[in-house]
Amino acid sequence: MGIGRTWTPDDISYLEDNWGAVSIKHIAKKLGRTVNAVKLKSQRIGLGDPTLHYEGITISQLMKALDKSYSSVYVWIRKYGMPVKEKLFAQAMRVKVISYDDFWKWAEQHKELLNFAKMEQGILGPEPEWAKVKRSADQLRSQKTWQSVAWSEAEDQQLRQLVKLSGMTYPRLAAHFNRTEASIKRRLYDLNIKFRPERLNNHIKYTAEETEQLVSMARQGYGYETIARKLGKSALGVRGKLERMGFDFKRREFKKAVGE
Repeated sequence: MGIGRTWTPDDISYLEDNWGAVSIKHIAKKLGRTVNAVKLKSQRIGLGDPTLHYEGITISQLMKALDKSYSSVYVWIRKYGMPVKEKLFAQAMRVKVISYDDFWKWAEQHKELLNFAKMEQGILGPEPEWAKVKRSADQLRSQKTWQSVAWSEAEDQQLRQLVKLSGMTYPRLAAHFNRTEASIKRRLYDLNIKFRPERLNNHIKYTAEETEQLVSMARQGYGYETIARKLGKSALGVRGKLERMGFDFKRREFKKAVGE
């Protein structure tokens, strides 16, 4: 079937246009050639792996891009409805894939499952604007060096001195030591330091502008520590405000309409 037949410019053009978009078997049938003949021609003109020419990504490639295990992605498929499909690239090469368009539509509805901090920009095709914002938020949320770095003696000594200063607050101490307010609170307790920072008045009502920014940043994925610094509030106060507004910290969304 078509063995030794010369490839016309139209044949080659069809092969190049459809390589990775449809199965090799389909291409062979369309051109009246054998599967082996199509594979050989693709190698000669440098088309490479057909899965890399698909307008989307295989699940294996997605795992590497997002630094996730197969079990994690499997949960996304089974529990959260990630719209993957099985695609036949060759006679015995059936692979789970997802188109870029389908991935981004699904991802927008499941932002809480994804962390773009380490994901290379553009690796999953053109990104929507919300993904760029979330990457920035995830990168800030990932900068948690305070969780893994032990307090030094010099830092302990500084903490003992700074906590006694007039006007010293938890947010100011957190910013100085690049740690969370909760971390500062724990360290004061661990060192048996009786002095406590001055507390911000969290009962001061938020302005309409502050509430709008709070809602926007929370939805975009920013942590309450970052939001607090932006608004000049305490992190614990921001968290309390979001809880009272019905914010779901896992899904990064409000349980009822806010500011619509």
